[in-house]
Amino acid sequence: MKFKIGALMVVMIFLVAGCGQVTKETVSPVPCDRIMSSGKRVVIMPFADYTPDSTPELYWRRNILVTESLEDEFARYGLMTSLEEDVVEYLMDEHIIEPPDVFFADTPNNNFMRAEAESGDWSTEMVEELRYAISRNEELERDGQKQVVSDAGSALHISLTSQEVTKIGDYFGADYIIRGRLIEFERGVAKDDFNPFHVGFLPFFFNSSQRILFGLAKSENYELMDKMAIGGILGMAIGNANDDFPFDESTKTETSGHPLFGTTVTDVTDYHALNTALWGAAGAGAAYLAHNGGKVPRAVVQIRIMVQDAHTGRLVWSNRSEVEVIPESIYANQEYRKLIAKAINRATGSLVANFISTIESDLLTTPIEVSENR
Repeated sequence: MKFKIGALMVVMIFLVAGCGQVTKETVSPVPCDRIMSSGKRVVIMPFADYTPDSTPELYWRRNILVTESLEDEFARYGLMTSLEEDVVEYLMDEHIIEPPDVFFADTPNNNFMRAEAESGDWSTEMVEELRYAISRNEELERDGQKQVVSDAGSALHISLTSQEVTKIGDYFGADYIIRGRLIEFERGVAKDDFNPFHVGFLPFFFNSSQRILFGLAKSENYELMDKMAIGGILGMAIGNANDDFPFDESTKTETSGHPLFGTTVTDVTDYHALNTALWGAAGAGAAYLAHNGGKVPRAVVQIRIMVQDAHTGRLVWSNRSEVEVIPESIYANQEYRKLIAKAINRATGSLVANFISTIESDLLTTPIEVSENR
């Protein structure tokens, strides 16, 4: 009785211990306790988006991610950044940029075609035609909006000339104007990854053997056929060498005649051919599963940053970075948002570090370590 009560108390303790919450800080504040302000200020302009299949929502999302990361990186070197909301408001007031509804009309026809293009029910050619029709509609509607603004006598667009850059610098009291381009934001699967700790050992076996025997196929379906052929042949070879698994031969005997002559075997059933066929099917099935598994998520970010002197408008620095991120192993976090965040942080971190070492080398005297979970 005492043992049962003790066991019950142990179970209750574990249940009570599991009633709380687990809190994890996934993004830590930039360590600024050892940073002396340089007294210099930068203005981060909205980046130009050259990524394929761009939409207004994705564009603003990408800009926010890059801007937030850049602000953290500049803060690591004691450079203050102007509030992004104030920058966007100023640019809109000056008609340097326009609200999203001017350039991306939200009409019922466009919304219907967007939904159809993203439904997955149409062929690639049809999806391309739908996207072309959407872009054409937006272009016509944009031209109509521009004509309305032109008739009202307002400025349609002011390019960022040296004079305009110095005007922005004066307004925000900045020393540098940060501009940039979003060149690549790719989400997909790392196709040619032959690391067994990334893809798993079964996909690694079939991927490597398929490439060795057949080389690079021109489509994914052909690679699946190659792998299933390898699995089927290998399974049949194993089954052919195995006479008694999973089915052993069965014998049916009858006793006849005088007992001195013993038993007489009258029937023997051999399952060797069935075992061979089953092993072949199992090998082909394992190849099919391996082909559809072992997918390694991949995020690629390519960014170019240009820095202009806010007092003269002169370009003082420009550079580009491309970062690819994949999980370290099959047990690592596979979420795309985590991968893209790491890629952005790495790209912006290397670019800002290069800018500081090239233009503001005095700010490198107080290196700040970046948290691993950033």
